[in-house]
Amino acid sequence: MKKYSHYLLIPLFAVIGALVFVNLFARVDFSIQALHASLSIHPSSSGGTELHVKPVGVVKAHTHRTPVNIDISLENIDLDGLKEILTEGTKQDELIDEARMEVVRAMKKLVWLSIILSFCGGVFGLIILQRRSVKELLLGGLIGFLTVSFLLFGTYKTYDIQRFQSPEYEGMLKAAPWMINLVQESFITVDTWGRQMEGIATNLYGLFRRVESLQAVAPGDGQLKVLHVSDIHNNPAAFDFIGQVVKTFGINLVVDSGDLSDFGTPLEAAFTEKIKDLEVPYVIVPGNHETPFITEELKKTPNLTVLDGEIITVQGLVIAGIGDPASKRNESDPSRPEEHDVAVEKFYSLLERSGTSPDIFVAHAPIIAVRFWGQIPVVLSGHTHRYKIQTRQKSVFINAGTSGASGMGALKTKEEIPYTFVLLHFDRTEDGVRLKYSDTISISNQQSGYSLDRRVYPNLYKPQE
Repeated sequence: MKKYSHYLLIPLFAVIGALVFVNLFARVDFSIQALHASLSIHPSSSGGTELHVKPVGVVKAHTHRTPVNIDISLENIDLDGLKEILTEGTKQDELIDEARMEVVRAMKKLVWLSIILSFCGGVFGLIILQRRSVKELLLGGLIGFLTVSFLLFGTYKTYDIQRFQSPEYEGMLKAAPWMINLVQESFITVDTWGRQMEGIATNLYGLFRRVESLQAVAPGDGQLKVLHVSDIHNNPAAFDFIGQVVKTFGINLVVDSGDLSDFGTPLEAAFTEKIKDLEVPYVIVPGNHETPFITEELKKTPNLTVLDGEIITVQGLVIAGIGDPASKRNESDPSRPEEHDVAVEKFYSLLERSGTSPDIFVAHAPIIAVRFWGQIPVVLSGHTHRYKIQTRQKSVFINAGTSGASGMGALKTKEEIPYTFVLLHFDRTEDGVRLKYSDTISISNQQSGYSLDRRVYPNLYKPQE
C-alpha cells in the first residue's frame, strides 16, 4: 500500500507545485503607448478570459475549454502620453495593430515563463514531499512541465475570440455593455460628427447676426458673452463645437455645471487639454460623475477654475457655486438629500459673511440650484440632461441639458438626445452686470440639424412693486 501511495504522491505534489508557481508568478507586464497593462494566467474551474479595467469593471468571456483563466489588467495610464495621442490624432488602425503585436509578444513571453515556472514548481513540490534524489526531483519537474504544457496547448487549440461578441460584465460595466461598441465606433463617429458641429457653429453665427438685426435687443459696447455648458460626459465632439463657438462668437467665459467626466478615471483627465486649448476662462462646479482625482487634475489646468463653495469674480462677473457632494468620493452615485442640506447651509453662511451679491449661481444638481431662486438673478444647473429655462421670483433658472448628448450614455437609449448649449448675453451697466437675453442651441445627433431658442429678460432686474 505504501508503495502505491508513493507513486501517487509524487505526481500529486508535482502538479500542485507547478500550478501554485504558475498561479503566483506567471505574469508579464507590457505597454501599448500610454496604457500599461499586465497579462497573467491562473488555474480556474472553468476556462475564460477577463479584461480588468480599473475601476470601471471587468469584461469576461468563456473563450476556451481548459481550466485556465487568462487575465489582462489595465494597471496604469501615462496621462502625458495619452494627451499626446489625443493631440496628434493617432489612427484607430495603428492603435489596433500595435495592441495586437504587443499582446502577442506578451503572450509568448508568458508561455515561456509559465513553462519554466511549471518545471520549478514541480521540483519544489517534491522538495515539500521531502524527496531528495535528483532523479525524483527531475521527475517532479517533468510532470509539472507536461501538466502545464498540456493545459497551455489545450487553451491554444480551443480558444475562440468570437466569444467576446457576447461577453459578461462586472462592476460599473455591468450596466454599460455599450462601452465596447463605443470604443469600436468612436474614432470615426466622433471625428466626423465633430467636424459637422464646427460647421454648424459657423453657420449659427451667420444666423445669429440675422436674428439680431430683427430683434429690439442690440448688443452694447460692454457686452459680455458667457457660454453655459453641462454634462459633457467626455464627448470630444462637444469640445469641437465649444472651441468653434468660442472663436466665432467671441466668448468671454465658459461656465460648466458639471459632469465633464463619465467614470472619473485617469483616462478621462486627458480632456483637460481640450479646455486649455479654448484659451478663455473656464469655470466648473464638479458633478456627481467627477471624482477627487478628476477635480485635482482639473485644478492643474491654467485657464480653469474649480468652483466648490466659493465666490469668485471672472470678467467682472461675480460667480458663486457648489459642487455636487458626490464628487468628493470615488463613486458616481447621486448625492443624498442630507448632503444637499449641509452644502446649502454652509454656503448660506458664506454668503452672509461675505456680504456679496453674486450675478450667477452654479450647481450641478437642480435640487441644490433651486434653493437660490429669488436670491441670485441667474441660476445655472445640469444633471437631468433636459434643457430648461424658467423665470420665477426675480431669478432665471437655466439647465443647459447635456452639451455632450449624454456622452456614452446616449448609446443605451434609442431616444434622440441632442447636444444643448446656452449662450448668455450680459451687458455691463452702471448698476452692474445684467443678463439681457439667452440663446439656446440644440443640435440633433441623428439629423445633423439645429434649433435656436432666444429668451429676453426685460423685467429680471426691475425692483418689485
